[in-house]
Amino acid sequence: MPVTTCTAADLAAAADGDEEAFARIFRAHQPLLLRYLRTLAAGAQEDLAAETWLRVVRSLRAFDGDLDDFRAWLFTIAHRRYVDHVRALARRPLELAEAAALDLPARQRVEDEVEALLSTEQALDLIGRLAPDQAEVLVLRVVADLDVAATAQVVGKSRGAVRVLAHRGLRRLGRILDDEQVSGEMRPAQGVTPRRRTTVTGES
Repeated sequence: MPVTTCTAADLAAAADGDEEAFARIFRAHQPLLLRYLRTLAAGAQEDLAAETWLRVVRSLRAFDGDLDDFRAWLFTIAHRRYVDHVRALARRPLELAEAAALDLPARQRVEDEVEALLSTEQALDLIGRLAPDQAEVLVLRVVADLDVAATAQVVGKSRGAVRVLAHRGLRRLGRILDDEQVSGEMRPAQGVTPRRRTTVTGES
């Protein structure tokens, strides 16, 4: 779901101190940022988003790049705030060893797979039940519309590790859906037929 309500001109003007341009940048990105943070740190998303924007305001004048670069930068800052939040709660961030030899086929984009399963809000609720590293990768790909390279930059992992996390997260989502349908605990969104098998994206 790409950002469509602000422009490169808004970004340049905001960097020069134009408050109205910055407001447009904020309105375009804040919903995406809150969805990302809510999935990872429910209850703390507002505070973490505020901290993220504070860092953006302090450093925007020195930022150099287009809107895609800005989105990757914004979520990199948000990721760091999330990591700080986890550390403050005395939790150890989960690590996933990269399976470098795992050959993942290049098929549909991750967001196509998740949106084919459920509506956006239902998908976010399900993604939030995954391991934190899997959830973060999928939300960055689905909500922030970041490609593999940008997602890898945000989370500080290699592209191969990002593909592995996305692959395992999608497989886990499929198992959750299957289990809950069998138990009758949930029903798919109207007009949407959940897939029993999921695929994983390649480079995009």
